[in-house]
Amino acid sequence: MSMCRIFVACLLAACLLTPAAAQFRQPAPYRILVTNDDGLRAPGVAALAQILQAIGTPIIVAPSENQSGVGHAIVTTGAVIREDVTLANGLAAIGLTATPATSVNIALRNIVTPLPDLVVAGINRGHNLGLTAYLSGTVAAAREAAAHGVPAIAASLPATATAADLAFAAEEILGVARRVKQYGVAPYTFLNVNVPAVAPAGGYAGYMVTVQGTVRGGDQRFAEMQAPGGRTVYWSVFDDATNAPQPEGTDIWAIEHGYTSVTPMGLDETDRGQLETLGAVFRD
Repeated sequence: MSMCRIFVACLLAACLLTPAAAQFRQPAPYRILVTNDDGLRAPGVAALAQILQAIGTPIIVAPSENQSGVGHAIVTTGAVIREDVTLANGLAAIGLTATPATSVNIALRNIVTPLPDLVVAGINRGHNLGLTAYLSGTVAAAREAAAHGVPAIAASLPATATAADLAFAAEEILGVARRVKQYGVAPYTFLNVNVPAVAPAGGYAGYMVTVQGTVRGGDQRFAEMQAPGGRTVYWSVFDDATNAPQPEGTDIWAIEHGYTSVTPMGLDETDRGQLETLGAVFRD
């Protein structure tokens, strides 16, 4: 056989073997960073990571202690200490002495490399509805992930939720995560998901894609007290309910009517409707 024929035969063999070999190549794991703002040992973290194993490999990195209501605060002074633990359900987890946004930043830059396929923050105890979303460390964790170009979900349920509610809510959030895995989300956006309390008879009404309400999804006030020594102190008191009705299609309306609210949120908060008006005001 001539050298030319040998070369052609080898080339054909390579072409035939490559697709066959590819059939046995294992797909890359779908890696999911799980975090929250309630603290590493909050039951919502364990429940979320447990159920997300159905679609991927969860990696838990969360604040070591409760960081509720810190918004998008970041750590700028002092060292952040890492703590490797095993949760009650047997899953490995990493705690950081940091805010949720900083925990995600460290996780994406130093721990979960290359970048994960998805970040899910929650399950938070207490809804993050309407303008309250801006106060939420859970929402900030998802926002921080989106800023790094990673699809993200923030997930919350009522502060009064029971263990059974938590299990049902985890199923709802898994449904959202499945859709993100299949369809993705627009770049630099994330989903703010709020799950209602489960009605024992009827359960959830389904998913509803919503807009953000224009009131806080709860009421925060500060009770004034006199401390020992005569000092006046103010103690935060938060009511998870809202007294201001919101129109159909908002996240608050959806929750009040038994729907799981899915609100797409973006990093660009520019009010484009005012660009022309303000352009004229500042033209002179």
